[in-house]
Amino acid sequence: MLRVGRDNTVMDAMLSVTKKVGVDVILPENIHGACCGQLFSSKGYAEAYRYTANRMIESLWELSQQGRLPVVTDVSSCTYTMLQCREQLDPDNRTRFDALQILDAVDFLHDIVVPLSTDFRRTKEVVLHPVCSLHKMGSYGKLIAVARHFSAGVTVPIHAGCCGMAGDRGFLFPELTAAATRQEALEVGAAACHGHYSSAVSCELAMAEATGKAYASILRLADDALSATAGTE
Repeated sequence: MLRVGRDNTVMDAMLSVTKKVGVDVILPENIHGACCGQLFSSKGYAEAYRYTANRMIESLWELSQQGRLPVVTDVSSCTYTMLQCREQLDPDNRTRFDALQILDAVDFLHDIVVPLSTDFRRTKEVVLHPVCSLHKMGSYGKLIAVARHFSAGVTVPIHAGCCGMAGDRGFLFPELTAAATRQEALEVGAAACHGHYSSAVSCELAMAEATGKAYASILRLADDALSATAGTE
């Protein structure tokens, strides 16, 4: 599959954006091996999902200073899985879950970064691929608003829909993503735009493969606009 975006990571973009708008962040050191559990829930591995979800909430409880700090994730499908895990938790972790504030990167950009971004230069027109999880979380409108804030124009293909990646299925059966994205890819190919953005790396990979365009996280769009200064290209 095609590579997505540029050499810097999505986390680099997140840290760059927060620094530019004056938001302090803590990057957890003990998060290695943590997982939202989607890998197991989507395949019907109930026990593995339950174990992973409980372990995740216990970790987030400590890392967030017992719910005092909001938790921001940079993959929308992971955010959705985390927000839906309550029924899998034991009583103690349900109490912790109820006290946590879990934000998707799209919500974070819309609710916190956009109001603080007063010194930036809009990029040229962009194309968006709203992932399924954003629709489920009701954050589709926020994605559009963020892109409009940081760019000169936004195109959402009429046939934008599920890319068929389904977590990791598209890696094993690329014909799924090829079929699911065929009509959307034709629209993207006909649009003359500066950049292509989404909010889940697996979906970005699927769209990059389908279109031949480098899809990147919406965080990178914000970072590019915030990095630009008036009078520069």
